[in-house]
Amino acid sequence: MPLFTSAQQFTKADSQFYRQIIKRALTDKTNYHTAVNKVLPDKKTAISVAEPILFNGYGKDQIIAEKPYNVALIDGYWIMSGTLPDGYVGGTFLIVLSEKNGRVIKMTHGK
Repeated sequence: MPLFTSAQQFTKADSQFYRQIIKRALTDKTNYHTAVNKVLPDKKTAISVAEPILFNGYGKDQIIAEKPYNVALIDGYWIMSGTLPDGYVGGTFLIVLSEKNGRVIKMTHGK
């Protein structure tokens, strides 16, 4: 398996090799190995993963303006949403992340 430093580029053959790894990982459910049981084990980690995703999708200023966040772990999923200041009308973001693998299950923003 090829390894790279930050200065190296993938060749066409490397890309094909890694495409095969991705394809196998997505189709072979028995080949799932991880060094940790939970990728997002706590609230702090869940927020640190969710914020850049939300910033990219809805803008950093918008998401920061929706602090404090509501964050809860429910049935193995981190549910995170924004809040509005008192007297404001509108929507906030909602993101749902898998505690086990960090996958984004849902991401929306109300109006």
